[in-house]
Amino acid sequence: MYCPNCSMEASTDQKFCRACGMELQAVADLVAGQAGIAKPDNATGGTFQTRHRAMIIWGFILTFGAAGIGAGLKILGKENIHPAGELTPYISVIAVLLAFFGMGLMSYPFLQMMSPGRRSRSSRAATPNSEPTVKLKPELLTELPPSVTDLTTELLDASESPIKVRDTAPRDE
Repeated sequence: MYCPNCSMEASTDQKFCRACGMELQAVADLVAGQAGIAKPDNATGGTFQTRHRAMIIWGFILTFGAAGIGAGLKILGKENIHPAGELTPYISVIAVLLAFFGMGLMSYPFLQMMSPGRRSRSSRAATPNSEPTVKLKPELLTELPPSVTDLTTELLDASESPIKVRDTAPRDE
């Protein structure tokens, strides 16, 4: 959490900002009430779920198993031994494709964990009624915020100062 007054980083359990002294507890309560976000009790931050672990293990087995079969067929082919007869080249191609599929199966959980836009099913189940906040609730606004034009006009009015400029240009009379 950041202090709304001075933008210094503050932990969620701090009651006051260490830099400017602003009360942060009221701000935290207001944000929690406005957003209506429920924190899941068992957040799985950077850990893998059971199905992700299974995907990594099966991908590992598939990759190295297919690579072993492909290497074995290649070695036997150099000795002019074809265990599957005329199908040996096709089996080699299938082994290479299975090895690539296994590598993809191993890397998918890592890519899914690194993806910022995707949430796991458990976090969706923890907050079923959460919706993105588009507008502030009107009852929280005491008055309408000033527009950009109003702020600019006030700034320009405040910057005008009575400066007397002496005209030194020659006058034609």
